[in-house]
Amino acid sequence: MLPVCRSTRHCAASWRSIRSSPTIFQNFPDATGDTIGPNNWQRIQGMVGENFLQRVKSGHTVQIKAPKTYRHIKEYTDATERHSGKVRLGANGELQGYVAGQPFPKVDTSDPQIGQKLAWNFFWRWLGDDYKTGGAVKGGKIIRSAIEKDGAERRADLVSYFIFPRTRYNSDPRPAIPGYEHIDYMQLRVDSYPRDAAGTTTLEIRYADPGRADDLYIYLPSIRRIRRATTTQRCQTLAPSEFNLDDINSFTGKITDFNYKYLGDKKVLANLSQEELPFKRKTGDYLPLEEKWEVVDTYVLEITPKDSSYCYPRKLLHLNKVTYDTHWTLVWDKRGEYWKEQFGMFTPVKLADGREVWSVGDVTIHNVQNGRSTIVTSTRAYNKGYPASLFSLSTLENIMRGGSIE
Repeated sequence: MLPVCRSTRHCAASWRSIRSSPTIFQNFPDATGDTIGPNNWQRIQGMVGENFLQRVKSGHTVQIKAPKTYRHIKEYTDATERHSGKVRLGANGELQGYVAGQPFPKVDTSDPQIGQKLAWNFFWRWLGDDYKTGGAVKGGKIIRSAIEKDGAERRADLVSYFIFPRTRYNSDPRPAIPGYEHIDYMQLRVDSYPRDAAGTTTLEIRYADPGRADDLYIYLPSIRRIRRATTTQRCQTLAPSEFNLDDINSFTGKITDFNYKYLGDKKVLANLSQEELPFKRKTGDYLPLEEKWEVVDTYVLEITPKDSSYCYPRKLLHLNKVTYDTHWTLVWDKRGEYWKEQFGMFTPVKLADGREVWSVGDVTIHNVQNGRSTIVTSTRAYNKGYPASLFSLSTLENIMRGGSIE
């Protein structure tokens, strides 16, 4: 059985300090080469999830390494410089005048709209023109390991394809695919293992119009039907795991459906150069054994839903100040109890022209309340040149007839 926080109140206690003093870790000294464990865990208090910290108190150790830095690719930087000056927020927090690049490169933490602007910077962070999640994993698939509280594990394999049809930086046609300028992104997800889930396919379409709901379709092999799903199903757990649709990439909710509050700058432990995929761990446990950690500067962004029935009443993202990727994601339930903590590691990958960019590596989510964890190895292959027509009901129908995507 995995040790977890003895109570959700205990887990939540040290995180209350975030609300009142979000910058208390700004002066963290250089710790490169240091090992943090049961005798000096206080040095990383507040820099990791509370359950992770409890494991360090109980004997787990983490080693600190020198930070790895990245720069955006030139095309993304050029687009930011060319277009960001025209971007504004509308009355309901919608993005106006956006073309490509980072919407708000000049961050003013005294700006009353800073929370909403950080959320849009997160949404439009560089993610290539398209990508295959799992495309840079050995075997070409996402590996998902669901770990029960007693240590039992279940594995699932899947692939996921993303395309951004209206923000094209490297792939023709540029700057947008004709006829798809009204779409922010499209995603296909196909399960391949275990056998009883093989062939289950999800198609999601996110529209630029803030008033238009997402399209979400699911092909279920068990009934050989394609069903249109409601947006409320975004909260349903993707069994067998602790993720739901809006946990993918830490947060994939529609930006205008939520409220955002900037809580301050914060240093956290992260890993931008994961050494092994998947990371080494003990069977039945989610802790990485040999990976080293960096001290990274982040913005802390609080997300609360406008719809009171939404599953997560409070979520915190810790956004990398350069990449806007999320290193730690913390979730509370409707009772105000600490619920889930998620950390993502990243790893360098290369584009076809040899340039190095960053990709998510292993992502881990731990449910503090039930003791279950899920680890997803999901390194991406970028700019694969997928046609927009791939992301359609025709693809789901082809899979229903026994076809495949690749």
